[in-house]
Amino acid sequence: MKEYIHRIRSNCKTWELVFWWIFRALMIYAFVAGFFRTPFDISDPLQVGANFIAMFAWEIFMIFPEKCFVRHLPSLIQDFSIVMIFAASFCGKFLNFYYDSRFWDSGMHLLSGGLCVLLGYEIVVAMQKRDKKPVSIPVALLCALCFSFFVSTCWELVEFTMDQVMTNPAKGTIGDAQHWCYALAKGTPKEATLFDPKDIGRWPLMDTMGDIILNSIGAVAAWIFLKIFPYHHGKKFDVNAEIEANGSEKEKEVITK
Repeated sequence: MKEYIHRIRSNCKTWELVFWWIFRALMIYAFVAGFFRTPFDISDPLQVGANFIAMFAWEIFMIFPEKCFVRHLPSLIQDFSIVMIFAASFCGKFLNFYYDSRFWDSGMHLLSGGLCVLLGYEIVVAMQKRDKKPVSIPVALLCALCFSFFVSTCWELVEFTMDQVMTNPAKGTIGDAQHWCYALAKGTPKEATLFDPKDIGRWPLMDTMGDIILNSIGAVAAWIFLKIFPYHHGKKFDVNAEIEANGSEKEKEVITK
């Protein structure tokens, strides 16, 4: 346990721990408040609880052995992911921003598309550090971009599955993760869509396609950013050069012995 705590403290900054726990404390409040719902309250304590656990992803990664790539991911990923989880769960669901704010969901998808590219880039670098093998910048960036599109697709599959499971006409329950139900959206900011549906029958499709388009825009924007500034493969720090230098030193040691 002491070794694990030392690993956590040595791989992240003190301000990061404070930063994380501010958001976690607010999530604990939302979790408890979820058991005392008011009329028209859509908050779900189980969902908040699951998202709260997700806020410890990096600490969980540090449990794994060094042969697992997640062990090599930097604490930086949690600085961003914890804000996104908070914005989605606390603000979006608990405070009902998803329905009260017209562009909240759109902004979330735009940002998540870009952040997933950065996460994909960090995963590639983590694998490089684990395997001690160089990877060209174009390949690393392509992997990062594809990772973002993969996550985007998986998220839509999760929303579709939840709607399938939760919707039961016999019991009068409706799953609306994909915001397909016009009756629920009517009269709220969610009624407006990113694109004109042309026909009311196409309205349910607008949310899913809008999400995919926004994720794609965010992903391409982040890919362009990394194309200009590949911060792990730049002049100040180049993980490829570091790996090759360490490899050369080991070869010299073997020859000397």
